[in-house]
Amino acid sequence: MRDSRINYVLVGSFVLAMLLALVVSIAVISGRTGRTDSYYVLYDNVGGVKYGTKVLFEGFPIGQVEDIRPQRDDGKVRFNLRLAVTGGWQIPDDSVARIAASGFLAAVAIDIKGGSSAGLLAPGTQIKSQSGGNLFNAMADIASEVTNLSQTGLRPLIETLNRTVAAFGPVLEQRAPQLFDNLVSLSADLAAKTPRISTNVEQMTSGMNRLFSPDNTRKLEDTIGNVDRTASNLAELTGSLHASKAKVDSLLTTLDKMTSDNSESVGQGLKDLRYSLQAVARNIDSVTYNLEGTARNMNEFSREIRQDPGLLLGGNRSRDETGPK
Repeated sequence: MRDSRINYVLVGSFVLAMLLALVVSIAVISGRTGRTDSYYVLYDNVGGVKYGTKVLFEGFPIGQVEDIRPQRDDGKVRFNLRLAVTGGWQIPDDSVARIAASGFLAAVAIDIKGGSSAGLLAPGTQIKSQSGGNLFNAMADIASEVTNLSQTGLRPLIETLNRTVAAFGPVLEQRAPQLFDNLVSLSADLAAKTPRISTNVEQMTSGMNRLFSPDNTRKLEDTIGNVDRTASNLAELTGSLHASKAKVDSLLTTLDKMTSDNSESVGQGLKDLRYSLQAVARNIDSVTYNLEGTARNMNEFSREIRQDPGLLLGGNRSRDETGPK
């Protein structure tokens, strides 16, 4: 009886030890064997992520995803993930958490790419996020785009080509021999004219070379320089003309002011000038008559002086010259 009790005790102890080992193993596998710190990450898409998804730091497991909560941000749904990280683990504040998979068929994980900053994130703060690439989602998007392209682009294009071929097919069948004949005659004509075309091209090339020779290029550069200098001179002349125009405007303004200020004197002067001109007009006949007489007397005087210069000294002609004694 005593031996059976001992056996029962041993079996019970063994079962309890196995249960304890099972609990410890499950805790070790789940990564919940000690104190943890919580961090948060926001993602637009959490495909493949669920409760218990591993959290890696540079590929090293440091925790798991504890909670996923959708939230609406500016009319768009985003997902807030709470990460349970091993207590005391140091995460630089410029680290980036992205959804990644270590292999082609491996499960996705939250992989934290450690930064180089000296500052560390405090527990309970948010880690910068970066959406990871999913090969299968990308392939599905590509397949969808290809399907859309084939339905909206390629199919209408093929139908249009079929209609075009159906429309031009009979025409081409009827015109094909004539078109081939034209092509043959055109090729023969081109073959016959190719030497002359080549000669003309060579002549044109030589002419262009002579036209753009170094001497002509230098002359062209000199001409451009002269044109630039002429343009600068014209600009200076234009500036001088503007200055002269300003001076003329100032002079006209001054004259206008003087005229307006001395309008009475100017009017009186004009009246006097008109009276003088009227007096000259009334006496112009007698003045011209006297001038004509004076001119005749001057002619007679000059003729007498030419004939007898002694008149300037004696005043009268000698009797021998004037008449008999």
